[in-house]
Amino acid sequence: MKILSTLSILFFFSIISVAQQPGKIVNTVKGKVINSSTNEPVSYTNIGLEGTYYGTASDGDGNFELKIPHELLTKNIFFSAVGFKNKKFPVKSLFNKEFNVIKIENQSYGIDNIDIAAQNRVLIRILRMASENIPHNFIRGPYNLYGDYRNEKTSRDTIINQNIEVIIYDDKGYVNPSKEDAFRSLKYSLKKEKSEKDIRFSTGATNLDEILELDWARSATSVLNPALTGGFQLKLESEPNIDGKNFWVISFKQKQPTLVGSGDFYATSFEGKITIDKEDYSVFKIEGKVESQKNNRQGKVLAIGKSNTHYFTNVNYDFSIRYSNLKPDIIELNKSYLFDGEEIQEHSSLKITRVKTTDLTLLNSRQYYTGG
Repeated sequence: MKILSTLSILFFFSIISVAQQPGKIVNTVKGKVINSSTNEPVSYTNIGLEGTYYGTASDGDGNFELKIPHELLTKNIFFSAVGFKNKKFPVKSLFNKEFNVIKIENQSYGIDNIDIAAQNRVLIRILRMASENIPHNFIRGPYNLYGDYRNEKTSRDTIINQNIEVIIYDDKGYVNPSKEDAFRSLKYSLKKEKSEKDIRFSTGATNLDEILELDWARSATSVLNPALTGGFQLKLESEPNIDGKNFWVISFKQKQPTLVGSGDFYATSFEGKITIDKEDYSVFKIEGKVESQKNNRQGKVLAIGKSNTHYFTNVNYDFSIRYSNLKPDIIELNKSYLFDGEEIQEHSSLKITRVKTTDLTLLNSRQYYTGG
């Protein structure tokens, strides 16, 4: 059976949630995990205390060491590795030996499916951990984000530019991320760099809501919604080192895109990549690509009524959002579509330039267009 090179990602139990910081250490368990049939070491075995995120993983030679805090003495310890049966027993049973040899048995799987199925389970777990750690890895409200919004629409005869200063007020932040919470708690105001107001809806309206909806960490949507993750095809693309930090790059795809998965009511194709920090499971970058047969002019999440004849068709777009310092850095959206028989190319970006957590500008609504 082919062993995945990607099993190095199985050390996720070494992350301990903020709510489960260890107390006084009462014992240190040391040992080695081996194959009961061959006595060969089992590398990168998940080792954890049941019902917690407290644990570790065996190294390349099967060796492990785990410090046991006082409040977790009554827990069971489990050993789990791809291709082997799980093993579980009281953690206290390991206290009597200075060095423990843990033998785990081979598990029978379909030979053709073991690698894909095993990797998918691991990647689902990484994404779940990224989602569960959002409140610890991102800023909590209330706060203001100050940013520069740019939008350029190009058609055959016209180029329309918007350069707008944006103030975002979020009274909750990422403490309890959800789509509903993001909509209720996140407000913004707009100001053109030129001082005059634009009272024409055609040129004063923005698609800022569409940009903000791409912040999946804030809304816990798509692959960052644990309830949806199982519906994606997942693949570990790479494990890069970026500025001295190690990351997972996980690709995702829906064969039959859904509204809750893609955020697009009429999507026919949806795929992308998410980059996650191995140390704390923080989301570093999200990238996506969508093809859609049509879009409502008021938003891609909306259906189009039978009487509505003015909507976008042949819609294609890609987007990316990069995070650092507990917040989004930049969100970009590139879109092409047909409207009234004319091809439109549209580029939008929101670059966050400043964060404030004191002396806040309080907002109680969303300003949907610059004359608003």
